Amino acid sequence: MTDQDSSASSFTGRRRELRNRASVKWADRIAKHVIRLGGIGTIIAVTLVCVQLVVVVIPLTDFFYPASAGQGQAGKQPWDSKPIQLGYDEYRSLAWALFPDGLVRVFRLDNGEQVDQHQIDLGGEVKITCVSVTRNGDVALGLDNGGVCLGEARFKSSFPNPAGLPKTLTSLTDNACATYEKGILQRTGQGELRHLRLQVDIKEPVEIAEQKIELIDHVIGTRGPIFATFSSGDRLRLNTVRSKENLLTGEITYKAQGAELPYESHQASRPKFLRLGGQGDTINLAWEDGYLQRYDARQMDEAKLVEKIKLLDQGTLTQLEYLLGDTTLIAGDSTGKLSAWFRVRPTGDLTSAADGTRLVLAHQLETGPAAVSSLGMSSRSRLVAVGYADGSARIYNVTTEGLLVSQQVFENASVETIAIAPKDDGLFATDGKQLWQADFDKAHNEATVSSLFLPIWYEGYEGPDHVWQSGGGSEDLEPKLGLWPLVFGTLKATFYSMLIAVPVALLAAVYTSEFMHSSTRAKVKPTIELMASLPSVVLGFLAGLVFAPYIEKVVPAALSCFLTVPLAFLVSALVWQLLPLRTALRIEAWRLPLMFLVLPLGLLAGVYVGPQIEVWFFAGDMARWLDGQIGGPIGGWMMTLLPLTAVATAVLFGTVVNPWLRTRTAEWSRAAVARLSLLKFCLGSLAAFSVALLFSYLLGAIGFDARGIYLGTYDQRNALVVGFVMGFAVIPIIYTIADDALYTVPKHLRSGSLGAGATRWQTAVRIVIPTAMSGLFSAIMIGLGRAVGETMIVLMATGNTPVRDWNIFNGFRTLSANIAVELPEAPLNTTHYRTLFLAALTLFALTFVVNTLAEVVRMRFRRRAVQL
Repeated sequence: MTDQDSSASSFTGRRRELRNRASVKWADRIAKHVIRLGGIGTIIAVTLVCVQLVVVVIPLTDFFYPASAGQGQAGKQPWDSKPIQLGYDEYRSLAWALFPDGLVRVFRLDNGEQVDQHQIDLGGEVKITCVSVTRNGDVALGLDNGGVCLGEARFKSSFPNPAGLPKTLTSLTDNACATYEKGILQRTGQGELRHLRLQVDIKEPVEIAEQKIELIDHVIGTRGPIFATFSSGDRLRLNTVRSKENLLTGEITYKAQGAELPYESHQASRPKFLRLGGQGDTINLAWEDGYLQRYDARQMDEAKLVEKIKLLDQGTLTQLEYLLGDTTLIAGDSTGKLSAWFRVRPTGDLTSAADGTRLVLAHQLETGPAAVSSLGMSSRSRLVAVGYADGSARIYNVTTEGLLVSQQVFENASVETIAIAPKDDGLFATDGKQLWQADFDKAHNEATVSSLFLPIWYEGYEGPDHVWQSGGGSEDLEPKLGLWPLVFGTLKATFYSMLIAVPVALLAAVYTSEFMHSSTRAKVKPTIELMASLPSVVLGFLAGLVFAPYIEKVVPAALSCFLTVPLAFLVSALVWQLLPLRTALRIEAWRLPLMFLVLPLGLLAGVYVGPQIEVWFFAGDMARWLDGQIGGPIGGWMMTLLPLTAVATAVLFGTVVNPWLRTRTAEWSRAAVARLSLLKFCLGSLAAFSVALLFSYLLGAIGFDARGIYLGTYDQRNALVVGFVMGFAVIPIIYTIADDALYTVPKHLRSGSLGAGATRWQTAVRIVIPTAMSGLFSAIMIGLGRAVGETMIVLMATGNTPVRDWNIFNGFRTLSANIAVELPEAPLNTTHYRTLFLAALTLFALTFVVNTLAEVVRMRFRRRAVQL
């Protein structure tokens, strides 16, 4: 009977009409548009996120938004005689000028009106010869009678009650100001009235020398002010001041305590600059020809000359100032050159000074158009403003050596003083007749292409390097924005995690899709997928505070498990082949549970073999061996070469030995082939071990050592822990996508291969995997993205240290984990440990329950859909 006859005979005379209800049609239409809108919305949302990131990041780079300064305006100076020191407030509203007779005048910057003045009591007809002012307003005055006055000159702000003020003051508009009570009253941008005035408090003079103080500099140490002086009698002193109160009269007297330093004259000339660095532990005395003497004053009573150096090759030294932090010296000369010097502690350098350090030229800034006439240091950043003898001015970032602003300030006049406003938002300059001021926008000048991707020479480092340290415990920290440590840490974490996750996930996918029964697969696959819901915080907590301290105690055993566990599975598979065929078929259903029993056997073997391997290859103490204290390089090379030789042996046997044996054992019994496979496995293992040992001896004999390349000092939180724990986060993603890709390979391809006589393993390797290769590659790429973007596991399990080496036993810092979170290096105390552990377990349990319920609901709806 033909197909047409059969179809005709099955016709009952009534054609079935398939019509959908109107509600179903409307539901389909609505779902279609909702899905379309959802997809388009998702694409738009992701695009807007990318646009937002670009909009936020681009202004952070100096390349797109460089620093700039306004044109500025010059007005007549509000003083007649020449001041010896100027100061400006942070709101750019008031300024003060100090004169040699001790008079301090306070004036407004908008109109030059004098609002207040202070007369410092210098103890008679005494003149100020030199002055030192810190960035916080602390003042030290050197007098012509050999005395020194210490004190402060700071701007103080208060917010008076508007109810007690006249209407003319309360009606001030935003940012407008008026003279009020020896200061100004200003309306802030938030609508409040701010009263700003200068407070001057200078203590009585303290006798230091018998002759005029020519040079002075001071810092505020942890125990009070420390100041260095150079007097006309060629006396160089370092002093502190102690106060004593009379309990009867309440009178406070001040007395200087200190020591005289061993001064050495230079070419019968007078020193021109005296600079006190650090916390008062370094004294720099410089002459006009660029000759500099550096004194080590860490012990005040034992201060000594430790270094002599020439700062200039030509010209004369015109300016010498400390940059923010009092570590880097900025030297300007008559040729327009500007250089930055700081101390380093070189390793193995016999030319170092007596204190183990030496002053080095770290930065040579772009040469200016004329002689350097003045310097102004920023009180917030690594900026320096430079005034030149031709009336021009420039601003540099010393760390990046970048020129930010170049502008002509005065015509035919030298810039006598220049200053950056306390908030880095303005510039001030004088030429002896005019006061020039301008707006300044520093932007993000520290973030340049060179500072992000090229080595930079930072304070205290022996040379240029890639360093990341965006913040610290003090505001004078030099920002270090090198991205390479973060990029390197990201690549390192990704490499070691993928090295562990990819083989496990792909092999698991191959097994569940090609060898496992479908009913068992339906239970195993959702269980593994549930692992993807494990919170990163929980995994990071377990990695940092549970696994890392434990693995530190059993490193040889942990490494041995990477060898013994695969060997245990391979040996168990070979033993399974030795079973009689009927017995193997009878217990086939128990094959998977028996495999789970093999895992603890492999772990126990690793625990037992680990100490023996430590004795054989690592001189009995792996921690000391990794640190390079004991042992030779053979053990390190064995760790690397043994997996490589094992893979090479497997490839050799699979491509050469197995085809040759297959033609000669075609008629052998199953038991004979199984015994031959076991013998072949033993011989291959012995060959791989022997070849690895031979090459390890050869590399060690040549002088190569893996320590210092990818092995090194053991750190508790390291890449090994990250690779192991992050695998739990990456494996489910790679596995589920790879399993779906393998399972969707058409059944007829498998059937054809099996029908042609191929085994299930041959079918999987030669037919299924090549067909699903695109899906497997996608699975690996998605897992790679998951590993690259991981934050909490890496942060909590590596110590967040920005180091750049491939040492698997060392920590690192990644781009995503660059946040200010610190963990203790050792486990917490018992109470905190239990609390955090219970919290982590509770969070894990809740997540597991929720995801399990979601999976049950999903399976139920899937089953109902199949039934329908």
